[in-house]
Amino acid sequence: MKKLFFIFLLVLIALQYRLWSSEGGMTEWFRLQNELANEQASIDVLKARNEALKNIVLDLQQHTAAIETQAREVLHFIAPGETFFRVIPMSETPNTPYLPALPRTKLSAPIEETVTPAEDAGVEITQP
Repeated sequence: MKKLFFIFLLVLIALQYRLWSSEGGMTEWFRLQNELANEQASIDVLKARNEALKNIVLDLQQHTAAIETQAREVLHFIAPGETFFRVIPMSETPNTPYLPALPRTKLSAPIEETVTPAEDAGVEITQP
């Protein structure tokens, strides 16, 4: 009887080792459960984002005021007859004047002199 009990005990230990070992056992199952929870959380975030985008699209399809709002905020459009005011922030030092960065442009001629189109061919002047 002791031999039979010892054999059953060895079989139970072998089965328990297989259950708790890393290859297909409980530790892998716990790891996969954590990965599943993380992926589900990221899916929930993406679903909320998609829902918000869907609401924006539906709003743009149904209301012209929403189109106007998007054009003003995102594309900086101004309606005809409106006046645009640009608010320039003050500099940190009060005695220093504000000098805006000038966009790089292609100038056809300097302001002081006149240049004929033949002299200006292929010359690009940029502002610093």
